[in-house]
Order: sequence, then C-alpha cells, then structure tokens
Amino acid sequence: MKAKKILAAVTALSLTTVVFASCGDSADSSSSTAAVTTTTTTAATTTTAATTTTAAAESAADSAATDSSAGSTKGSDSDYTPVKTFKGYDAFLMFGDGEWLWGNWEGQGEPEATKAFGVDADITGDGEYTVSITNASISYDDPDEGINPQIALDGDYAVGAQGCVVMCVDIIGLLNGEKLKGTGDPKTDKETPGKYNADDLKVELKSIKADGQEVAFDKAKIKYGNIEDNNNCYRIEIYNDYGDTAKDSPIDKDNLAFEDSLEITFSIEGLSE
Repeated sequence: MKAKKILAAVTALSLTTVVFASCGDSADSSSSTAAVTTTTTTAATTTTAATTTTAAAESAADSAATDSSAGSTKGSDSDYTPVKTFKGYDAFLMFGDGEWLWGNWEGQGEPEATKAFGVDADITGDGEYTVSITNASISYDDPDEGINPQIALDGDYAVGAQGCVVMCVDIIGLLNGEKLKGTGDPKTDKETPGKYNADDLKVELKSIKADGQEVAFDKAKIKYGNIEDNNNCYRIEIYNDYGDTAKDSPIDKDNLAFEDSLEITFSIEGLSE
C-alpha cells in the first residue's frame, strides 16, 4: 500500500513539473509551490497558474492511487488495530486454509499468544457475536508477534484463501473441564477451570460469510462443547481435519475461497454474568 501511494505521489509530482514548465516557472521542483506563491512578477497570472497546478497535481495523485489499487484486495495495516483486552471472554476464529495459510490459532487475549491474527469478540453476556479474520488482520505486522508466518504475501496483501483444514470458534475460559488443574484466571489461562458445564449453555452457529457472501452449512453436523478436554474452551467445530467433522463435513470445504474476510456469527445463552 505504501509503495502504491509513493507511485501515486511521483506521478503527481511529474505532472506538476510539466504544468509549471508550460507556465514558464523556472523554480526547482522542491520549492516550486513556495516559489509560485511568492512570485511578484505577473502576480495575477502566476497565482492562477499555481492554483490550477495544485488542483491538477492533487487530482493526478488521487487518480494514480485509485488506478494502482483498483485490482487489489481490501485491507491494510491502517484498517486493523488488534484488541487484546476483554471485559468478558475472548472468542476467536481458528482457521487454516487448504495449504495451512491464513493461519489464526490463538485468541488475542492470551498473554503469551504468538499466533493471534484475528478480529475477536468480547463475550460479556447472552447475545449474538461475530468473530473473523480479514486480509488486514491476517497480514498485520504485529509489534509483539511479528508477521504471521502462515501467509503468502502479494505486495502488502495476503494471497486469497483456498479450501480449509480447520474452521472452529473457541471461547476461552468458559468451561470447567474435569482434567484441568490450573489456579489462574480462566479467561487468560486455558488450563484453569471455568464456571460452566457445556450443557449449561445454548450455543448456535448463525452464519458463515466469505467476502460477505453466505456459505452454506448443515446445522445438524456442527459440533459443540468442550471438544478438547485439556482446556477450558467452548468450541464450535465447523470443520477440523483432525475432528469428527472430517468424516462428515458440514461445509463444502474444498470450494471455500475468499480474499478479504471470513466471518462467523453465533449466539450464546446461559451466561449468568
């Protein structure tokens, strides 16, 4: 994106130089605007030329920037700011495409996370929530975590996702798995028991959207609950190469494709806080 903006600026500067030359201005390019503004010789003509030239340059810059990005995937670092603190429970979209790219494997609220590149949801009570991964989030150069190792970049953008090996939603800290022995805060420590049994909660997958378009799924085949009993996460398993859904997938995973975003919306009931 920065390279595209620089190209646009260079194009605009070139146009500015041509226009100034046609007006007879002899000032160098680094101070041309100031020179034209302060010129007293033929002041009226020069002022008019400067105004026209500035407008032309700005128009050229905008046009060049638009042209250079017309075929690009949406998203850039400026479009994404990770949220890493949560009032409630951190819910995130776990995903890897058919080539294990677009990898997002941890929640933003996990203190030691190094594989968190999603747009998480803060589960503060009963309601409907959306978690996602976007081109901007998945290719974000995180100052703490660095660049996601599981992406293929085309300039500033991640190459679009194709297929799926894992697609789940994990809500960290909810469940009191019997095997858990941790004594920390369950909202940030997956090995500390939460306060709910999976059966206490009613969770339902509402929609899957790839680049804003609905992805069909078979509701009867979605798996819910404390699927990995070595942590306190409530999981919605949509597809997992290593889970039960690999045998009978709720989605057409091989034809899943997107360039900008994958969004999962779900509802939850039974929370007492």
